[in-house]
Amino acid sequence: MTSPTDLKPMKYEVVKLKTGSELVGMVRDTTNNLEITLPMICQLTVQDTKSLATFYPYAPLSEDPIIMIPVDQVLYRSIMNQQFIPYYDEASSRWLEMVETQSIPLTNRKNNPEDVRREYLSKVMETLLPEDLEMTEEDFELFDEEDDKTIH
Repeated sequence: MTSPTDLKPMKYEVVKLKTGSELVGMVRDTTNNLEITLPMICQLTVQDTKSLATFYPYAPLSEDPIIMIPVDQVLYRSIMNQQFIPYYDEASSRWLEMVETQSIPLTNRKNNPEDVRREYLSKVMETLLPEDLEMTEEDFELFDEEDDKTIH
C-alpha cells in the first residue's frame, strides 16, 4: 500500500553532511531522515577551458540504491544546478545497471607505474608499421655524421 511519504516528490539536490561529505542525488524527506536515491559524489576538474564532472557512487559497496541519512547529520541542502542533472542521470543509471547485472569492473591488482609504462609502450609498438621499425644503412650513417658534429 502507498503511504503519504511515498507520494512526496523527489528533487535533485546537493546534500552536505556534518562529516564534510558532499553528495548529490534524488532526495525525498521522510519523518526523521533524508531518503537519497542513487547518491553520488561529484568531482570537478578543470581541463583547458572546460570543467570535467566525474560522478562516483557514494556507497559503492552497497547493493541498495537508496540510503537514509538522519536529518540531524545534514549541514545543508541545495537544489542541484540544472546543468549537471543529465550527467548525474547518465552516471547514476550506468552505476545502477552495473550493480544490478553484477558487472562492475573490479581488480585486486594495484597499478605499478612501470607496468603502466610497459603496457603503453607495447600498445604503441603494436600500432607501428613494420617499415617504421626498420632502419636502413643510410639512417645509421646519418647518426654517425651527427656524432662528428659534437661541439667541445
